[in-house]
Amino acid sequence: MTASTSPDLSDLSALDPALARTLQRFARLDADTPTPQLDYAGRRRLLSTLQAQLLRSPLPGMVRTDHFVPAQGREITVRSYQKGSAPSPQTLVWLHGGGWMVGDLNTHDDLCEHLAQFTGHTVLSVHYRRTPENPFPAPLDDVTAVLQWLHRMQGVLPFARDSVLLGGDSAGAHLALACALRHAAAPQPADTALSAQLHGLLLFYPPIAPEQDHPSMQAFSEGFGLTRSAMARYWQELGGAEGADACCRLPASCTDTLPRLPPTVVCTASHDILRDEGEAFARQLQAAGVRTRLLRAPGMVHGFARMLTASPQARQQVEQACHALAALLQGATADSAAA
Repeated sequence: MTASTSPDLSDLSALDPALARTLQRFARLDADTPTPQLDYAGRRRLLSTLQAQLLRSPLPGMVRTDHFVPAQGREITVRSYQKGSAPSPQTLVWLHGGGWMVGDLNTHDDLCEHLAQFTGHTVLSVHYRRTPENPFPAPLDDVTAVLQWLHRMQGVLPFARDSVLLGGDSAGAHLALACALRHAAAPQPADTALSAQLHGLLLFYPPIAPEQDHPSMQAFSEGFGLTRSAMARYWQELGGAEGADACCRLPASCTDTLPRLPPTVVCTASHDILRDEGEAFARQLQAAGVRTRLLRAPGMVHGFARMLTASPQARQQVEQACHALAALLQGATADSAAA
């Protein structure tokens, strides 16, 4: 379904029953897990891990391997997912969601395995530094470091290429956008580039800016997974930024750079506080001349992509988004060849 269809916000019967049951399971898990010794971030991280364990359903034939990326003063763990042992045609670098604060490689195993299954690509999941310990732009710097590593490791690792796809869910989608904008603002000649270039973006329900008050923010502020108060806390802990990175933190403000973004798929969820801002941003990309496909997943809540093992409908929506990106890239290649 495209964003042109607007469901009745009061009609909760439109919510996917499998996701509704999953949210109930998460609520019981929250209530049954007292953690007086943990701070806010620690509790959210624990619950995210427990939720993922509750839903984990490994795909057969999927090869998972951890790699360690050296960076200044730190080491970044990444995990590759590949279906079988045959070389894959492309690499999709994935940035997990979790409000820039929670989520990790393990919480997104299911999603990354399915992305590899649906696309046929190698998926490389990045465990970037998280807030509040590491405010913005620390997580963005980690993504940049991974792209530089992929450029250096060509000929060493089969998935290391000079051009890759980049994507993410929720906060990870925001970081993917920030990274693409940072790269577009400072392009380098192909023969001297120090990092892998980006030729496509796959974004699930990205947060675009704090303090939004769209109709979806009002309609789904409580009871649909991500709450308005939690999103406000996540933005607060993300911190600010100075210079060029201040623009990357607020993607819609980068009006001069937006036209240089690669083909982009934006997939929102019908029952999500971030729905309207994500769709408004997709229309902004289209107006800027960016080849963009906007999808609205019906009956879905925020976070549906990482719940796809619990909901056949969620799984179908993720697969459709992957196919939409493939079609978008194929069209861009055809247009380039015809030019």
